[in-house]
Amino acid sequence: MEPAYFDNNATTPLDPSVMSSMRDAFDLWANPSSNNSNARKTALAISEARREIGKMFQVTSDDVIFTSGGTESNNWVIDSAVRLHKYNKRVGKPHVVTSSIEHPAIKEPLLRRLRDEEIDVTFVEVSPETGAVRVEDVLTAMTSSTCLVTIMLANNETGVLQPVAEIGVSVRSKFGNSVFIHTDAAQAVGKIAISIPDLHVDALTVVGHKFYGPRNGALVLRSRAEVALEPLFLGGNQEFGLRSGTENTPMVVGLGQAARVFNEASEEIEQRLRGTRDYFEAQLKECLGDEHKVHFGASPRLPNTSSVAFLNYEPHSCHLIENCKTFSASTGAACHKSECSPILTACGIPFSIASKTVRFSFGRSTTKEEVDLAVAELVSLTSRSKK
Repeated sequence: MEPAYFDNNATTPLDPSVMSSMRDAFDLWANPSSNNSNARKTALAISEARREIGKMFQVTSDDVIFTSGGTESNNWVIDSAVRLHKYNKRVGKPHVVTSSIEHPAIKEPLLRRLRDEEIDVTFVEVSPETGAVRVEDVLTAMTSSTCLVTIMLANNETGVLQPVAEIGVSVRSKFGNSVFIHTDAAQAVGKIAISIPDLHVDALTVVGHKFYGPRNGALVLRSRAEVALEPLFLGGNQEFGLRSGTENTPMVVGLGQAARVFNEASEEIEQRLRGTRDYFEAQLKECLGDEHKVHFGASPRLPNTSSVAFLNYEPHSCHLIENCKTFSASTGAACHKSECSPILTACGIPFSIASKTVRFSFGRSTTKEEVDLAVAELVSLTSRSKK
């Protein structure tokens, strides 16, 4: 029997309908910028995909810009905000406010610019009680030179939802439109319903392979007409002149189909994921009691994510994962006994507990039978380690 797949926050398989749509789209080989019947068919397919993604976030299709994925989208936002700060001749060095638990696709480009003395950055800590940043800490970190606030919508390891909407309202109230507000929503998309107007952000990062789509993505704006965004690539006029380059039609069509699948069953998908996650945690509580700890179980979290420390397991959690036969999951850090997840330590979790932690991220097709097998094996392995 194949191990159950409990690592859906890392990547998801292609939805069968996504795969089918992409296969069909390989026949749409014409350049959508050309003026012929084949090109018009290709352009129409791209437009339909753009419309589905706009619908997913309650914006118009004109507010969706296709990219190669989350890393590109995040780097683009940072680059644009810094350049606009300079072009607009704002006072002081560009300043960015972000959190200490961001994905490396946000953290690393900021750190490089910080090392090159191009920008200043404030990494806001999260509350050790909730695993979320505090709105007041974000506001306190801001200065007259702040050009960008970027806070992830949901943490990829703990699943904790960040107060992005509250941050957006507060920043707008105090600073108006002088600050670009962005959220990396890679982990939340396809798991919970998301409204850009309700989040009060200027832009949101989408990653296809996190919700049963292909490995591309999008940057979605609250309003392309109102949000200032510097072009990423020059040389053509694709993506409204903001990202030049002939469109990758099959990938775009696949991303649109992944959005359509979620749009048609968003409530059912979220309920299914939450039901599986809650069942798993209930079984752990019944079978392991105080021998385990679910990190930030009382905080608002993604419906599919459970970060669990097995407190009495003597070796590193990597050892536990390596010995599990019924499922695959992840630790969120390199498998080395002297290491643990920097995200967990940034959340205030001590090494002794973080090093015993496993992230379980369930998928739409995860069954209770798979969960039961996994829990039974976890009970067996953790009990054996105490002997």
